[in-house]
Amino acid sequence: MLPILFSWGSLIVPSWHVFYVLGALCAFIFLSRLSIKHCPEVLSNDVVTLFVVCYVCGYFGARLLSILIEEPGVEGTKSILSALFKIGPMTFYGGGIAAFLAGWIVIKAKDLPFAKLFDCAIPSGLLALALGRMGCFLNGDDFGKAVPLDQFGNAPMWAVTFPNLEDHIARYPVQLAEASIALGCAVFFGLRIGSLNKSFFPGTAGLLGLITYANFRFFLEFFRDDFRGSVLASWLSTSQFISIMILLICAVTIAICAKSARPG
Repeated sequence: MLPILFSWGSLIVPSWHVFYVLGALCAFIFLSRLSIKHCPEVLSNDVVTLFVVCYVCGYFGARLLSILIEEPGVEGTKSILSALFKIGPMTFYGGGIAAFLAGWIVIKAKDLPFAKLFDCAIPSGLLALALGRMGCFLNGDDFGKAVPLDQFGNAPMWAVTFPNLEDHIARYPVQLAEASIALGCAVFFGLRIGSLNKSFFPGTAGLLGLITYANFRFFLEFFRDDFRGSVLASWLSTSQFISIMILLICAVTIAICAKSARPG
């Protein structure tokens, strides 16, 4: 693909890093605009604080989960802490969980409206993921399994081959598939926050965004070919297990919120 976006003399700009930063910037802009519209009572400084804390904690959470899953040679608290500050692979769910917990602490500490900000944060996070996965595609990371060939040994025209793998195997473009669904969820649920809150309860847009992504991610894992850990005797990938946990938590949350919102 295009692991190096461009180079100028000794200056080399990697594609993934550019899209990672671009995703963060777009997420911040989206979060700011959504918060102005749907929770104007929250000061802009609080939104900035919330974003920065979630961004930093999300980064270290993504690194931590990758270290635990993909770097078995890193053992002990001291080695793990050292590895956290080194550039390396990151896992979205690790970052998402850490960002959620950090955001919850900030919101509670500042007494901010959790459900309203949750509605704004989930689409913003999914937008960042969409751009990040485009960077993964250009870099050849998080690649898919080999596609079935026809009787003449030809792959479908939509299949992709990653030069960095040096195996000449045509694969499923899972990064682009995930980027598409994440972008679709970000736009759809971001634009429907007001109507969903009016029809149901605050937090609905965020919950439905999570549910949609978690379902798709569980299914998409069957087509990925890069190892990211396994659970229950290798029946599930780590991401599939986390997806199931997210769906269960969302189901319980919806039941509780729906009961509380029911009149009488």
